[in-house]
Amino acid sequence: MELFLIGLGAGLIFFIIAIINNLRIRRKHKKEVLKIKSIVTQKMDIESDTLSRMREEIESLKKQNENLRISVRTLSQKPNRREVARLQVYQRSIEIMSLRAPGFAPAWQTALSDSEKEYDKIFSGLEPFVRKVVPSKLIDLFDLTPKTVPELDTDTNTDTDKQED
Repeated sequence: MELFLIGLGAGLIFFIIAIINNLRIRRKHKKEVLKIKSIVTQKMDIESDTLSRMREEIESLKKQNENLRISVRTLSQKPNRREVARLQVYQRSIEIMSLRAPGFAPAWQTALSDSEKEYDKIFSGLEPFVRKVVPSKLIDLFDLTPKTVPELDTDTNTDTDKQED
């Protein structure tokens, strides 16, 4: 029986040592888990702050982009001072030419109306689309608009040739 009690005592001692070791390991793991939780929480806080700052920056950049787009649109529609001055010089020269040259005014009005028609034709309709899509060299090759070329009368040429003989 003594041996039994010695074996039981030794077993209890090993059991108590195992339980103490197990409790110590559990505490160590709990501390590590708490440490990892705090690190993850800090990281998530930092990332959320960064993400919110990035969103704010994106919003401010979008607003700035829209403001710049509006500014560009308004500035592109306003003539600058040089252009206005140049147009005034052209207007004055047209007035002077109308007064000095008697045939200038009707020719000018005809040229102006032709230019306005050509401008309207260039910026509206099918032709601007074709000019954007098809290279200009191909357009020049297949240009079917009638060209004004003086026609040669064969009868007049033969009469002048006979008179020279």
